[in-house]
Amino acid sequence: MKRFFSILMVGLICCANPIIADVTFRVNVPAGTTHCYVVGALPELSSWAAGAGVAMTKVEGIDQFTVTVSGITTADISASDGYKYVCGPDWKYVEVTASDGEVANRKTVGNPDVVARWRNTYTAIGIVENWTFAGKEYPIQILLPTNYDKNKQYPVTYMFGRHQRYRDAGSDTEMGDRILYSDSWGVAETVEKLEKNGMEVGIIAVIYAQLPEFTPWPNVEFAGTGKADTFLKGFVEDFKPAFEQKHAISSNKSACTIMGADVAGLFAFYATMKYPNLFERCVMFSPAFWYNEAELRDYVNSLHITSTDNRFGFVQTSADTDWTTDEIEHYSSWLYNKNYVISNYKVEGEHDDRTWGSAFGEVLTVEPEYIGTSTKNSVQKNMDYTDITWYFMKGEGTTSLTCDGTSTQKGNFYKDGKTATPAQLLVKEIPVDKKKYSYYWNLNSGSNCDGDLLMASPKDIGFKDSRKTISWQRVAVFADGSYEQSAASAEHFKVNGTTMTIGSNYELTATISLTDDKTVSVHYGSVNSGSDMGELVSTTVSANCLKANIRYSYLTNQLTVEETAWGSSDIDLEYFKVEPAVVHPGTPVRMSVKITNKNGYNVNFRMNHNNQPSSAITLSKGNNGEEYYAISSPESGIYGFYLDIELNGTTTKAHRAVYVKVVDGQTITPAISNNPYADIDWTTINQFKGNFHTHTTQSNDASDGFTTAYVVDKYHAAGYKILSLTDHDYNPYPWELFPQYMSTVPARDPAALGMLAVPGNELSKDNTNSWSERTGGQFNHHNDFFTGRQGQEFASLQESYAYTYALGGMQIINHPGQYWSIDNTYSETQKDGPGWHATNFETFPSLIGLEVYNQGNRRPNDRILWDQILQRTMPNRPVYGYSCDDAHNNDQLFRNYNFMLMEDLTTDELKDAMRKGESYFCYEPAGTGEGKAPRISAINVDETNKTITIHANGLVHWIYATDKTSSAASSARSTVVGIGDTFCYAGYQGSYVRAFITNVFGETCTQPISFKDKNSVDVENVPSEERLALMLYPNPAEAYLNVFMNNADESERILVYDAHGKMVMTHAVDGAVTTLPVQGLPAGMYIVQVGTRVGKFFKD
Repeated sequence: MKRFFSILMVGLICCANPIIADVTFRVNVPAGTTHCYVVGALPELSSWAAGAGVAMTKVEGIDQFTVTVSGITTADISASDGYKYVCGPDWKYVEVTASDGEVANRKTVGNPDVVARWRNTYTAIGIVENWTFAGKEYPIQILLPTNYDKNKQYPVTYMFGRHQRYRDAGSDTEMGDRILYSDSWGVAETVEKLEKNGMEVGIIAVIYAQLPEFTPWPNVEFAGTGKADTFLKGFVEDFKPAFEQKHAISSNKSACTIMGADVAGLFAFYATMKYPNLFERCVMFSPAFWYNEAELRDYVNSLHITSTDNRFGFVQTSADTDWTTDEIEHYSSWLYNKNYVISNYKVEGEHDDRTWGSAFGEVLTVEPEYIGTSTKNSVQKNMDYTDITWYFMKGEGTTSLTCDGTSTQKGNFYKDGKTATPAQLLVKEIPVDKKKYSYYWNLNSGSNCDGDLLMASPKDIGFKDSRKTISWQRVAVFADGSYEQSAASAEHFKVNGTTMTIGSNYELTATISLTDDKTVSVHYGSVNSGSDMGELVSTTVSANCLKANIRYSYLTNQLTVEETAWGSSDIDLEYFKVEPAVVHPGTPVRMSVKITNKNGYNVNFRMNHNNQPSSAITLSKGNNGEEYYAISSPESGIYGFYLDIELNGTTTKAHRAVYVKVVDGQTITPAISNNPYADIDWTTINQFKGNFHTHTTQSNDASDGFTTAYVVDKYHAAGYKILSLTDHDYNPYPWELFPQYMSTVPARDPAALGMLAVPGNELSKDNTNSWSERTGGQFNHHNDFFTGRQGQEFASLQESYAYTYALGGMQIINHPGQYWSIDNTYSETQKDGPGWHATNFETFPSLIGLEVYNQGNRRPNDRILWDQILQRTMPNRPVYGYSCDDAHNNDQLFRNYNFMLMEDLTTDELKDAMRKGESYFCYEPAGTGEGKAPRISAINVDETNKTITIHANGLVHWIYATDKTSSAASSARSTVVGIGDTFCYAGYQGSYVRAFITNVFGETCTQPISFKDKNSVDVENVPSEERLALMLYPNPAEAYLNVFMNNADESERILVYDAHGKMVMTHAVDGAVTTLPVQGLPAGMYIVQVGTRVGKFFKD
């Protein structure tokens, strides 16, 4: 290891100079600019993430900012897409020309550059200082008195928060729990008013942390909780004394207040009871004592209280449920009986940041029993919105919209493709250009856009990349003011995989052939890349329809089908297979087929090799009606066998197809190494239907009325037993608290409903409220389970994966085809490619799988990506598939479901099934809620005869890996290596196989079953083999560096070397994530070594 490390070090030192090159940016800015950031295409410039731009330093005495960025050269900038300046953490603060026009991307660094104007001017509140304590860096937001005098002694208020979102989660404008800002608590404005009235508020320090830091004891429903003691110890021993020494803060206990809301209120109370000599006053806003209800009561009852000079305040909102109010009442009585000073406050409003903020000033100044009397009344407009002509407004990279002038037209919109609903309709064409900005829009009732707005705030249709094709944006406004909106690439509409032809007035047409699947499904393409974004509308044709003309209107969403050919739906096929299906060159293979009834069809067979033109083949007769074709010495590549059918002059080519893959490698004697169904007793096991991804009105993009309780009731009525509500960066759990987070919504008791509620969250944005991560590319959505995370904690996906692994939760990747394109070629390390995903799965055991069906079947290529990942990870690392509704409205319900194979409906049983892959999953286009897709009644393995047999009400296809559709094609398909109930793995050289089952109602997939060499592995006890990973973040680092390791060994040491090979730091391994204080290290490149793992980072 020493020799290897020395060689690695020399290599890094040799190339150190180009790596650590730097570029200095200087820019003259408009007078009054207080902040400036450089944002660009290079990862060092945040990869166009405006909220994560490189902060610049103000030059004393002039309107100029400067910063030096390490690791890049001016040549790098010229070769990239350039950079721009922003004066705030969003594109709405971007530079513009003197006439408010767009500034072209800068590719040459000026000396200085000059910004003529800002689109909007950003004003920050307070100051931010980074402090490291309890093994982690925390950005502390500090609000100093207006006339701050460092020679005075001020009182201090420590306010703890969680950045939780209470409404419109996922919105670009909803930033969450921002205590100082007016869009949240509004503490800065309140303090300003109090100071003007002569009150000395003092210094306010805001500390944000997460659920583990705020919970004193573990809560079994939320993995990783119970770390408050470590956090609190670091706060009171390391941070508080140093912070109060740095700032002009009184050392008198009576000058110290601690505050928190929700779970931070629990923490504030616990901190005061544990350190009563440090905090004179404790104020709790709707404290979530329920996280540790029993433990907290036991703790306070065990205390030996010697002084009662602390003061406690409880703030209760009118929306708080008895989970909160009962505990407030209990502790108010307990404290009162102990002779503490108690104040109880009541305020009208929701259980959220704005309501608590409305009480903040009153809490500081007076102690009334009741605060405020106003209630929030929604404005009800008794009007028919379809009687109004609406005019389109747009904004390029800004929420300040201009009037476009395009108007709606009155007509009918067909929500399901066939039922007319009166609406005002509009399609707006968006041309091809090079812009990367978000595209915001709204509708206005005035022809000059001086009337009423349709929506309270602009919406973003989501351009994140260059617009490569002409796009259409559609809006339909209904009588009640609700609306439907979508945006699509005009050139990428497809019906059943066939590209549609564009006609007039946004109509599209195609002619399609149908086989046993009688579903007609229209899909649309992404406005960015044209990649499949899913289904717009679908219908079914008659049972014997073979061909149809399709007409679809994007304007009205009407789908018209003209059936043109009919016949018997299919032949009766018992099996069509090749054995062995994966072999080495020269190993004989045999294709066999058995058709029990041709139903009037003529059947012919063809074969090709390596996608060359196929030739007809003649089959030999076998036993019991079987026919076969043998290849005695196959060559490397892939052989395709095609079954064509013909009826009344209509021929369907490749009606069925199977393939044999001939690959190089060492011959194995295959034995099953991982069978997720090995422990299942199919005669007694319960099959619980579940959905692990759906939204509610707590997200910004769900339909009105799609509330938490409504969604639960819909799934309950459809027979679902397991449900996770996964709003964007919001965790609507437990269900009993629905009314606390939305006062008009009733609670639900999962036990009473016979359901299992799963705490979940769709992690959607990075810690700058951006859909893109700082390290480049989108912050791919992923669902987090069993942790209670609220999202937006990190800058990169790997940090998020590492955090959930450290907590002990689980994650699945959502709609991966949104970020991956089948038409692109990816390197093994390139983001979103199968190699990159495979590395993540091998690194993070908590990453258990990915969605391969999402929102119906909107991205069919997700299953191709799944197979390409499995090719890389199997047989050692199974990756499990999921089928999830991702529903935002009623039309998206019940098309996707998973059957979890469990003895009992408990959380522990579910976690076990998810870890082991004891499940199968379905897609049902009609979404009946009746579960009509194929059901599996048994999966049996016969080790003697080397067979796997599936008992199901559908046709079974066996799949391994992928292949290209032609020798020149860049795209691929999943490879069908057999059709029929039984798969024989004798002589099989593939690493896995999975089953895909179809019937007239839908599709079902099993999890993969893997194979290893029987002669080199104990197939009864195959160990999990994760990649020994080392991940360093943030990188570049400033004050701290997180060192992530899977399979961490706490007996090892972390060694840090500078670029010359000198050891500059050593630190003990502290679990999965160890935080190193690096603020004392000089800028430059460093090597981190832990055992055999090596990584590098840059110190800014």
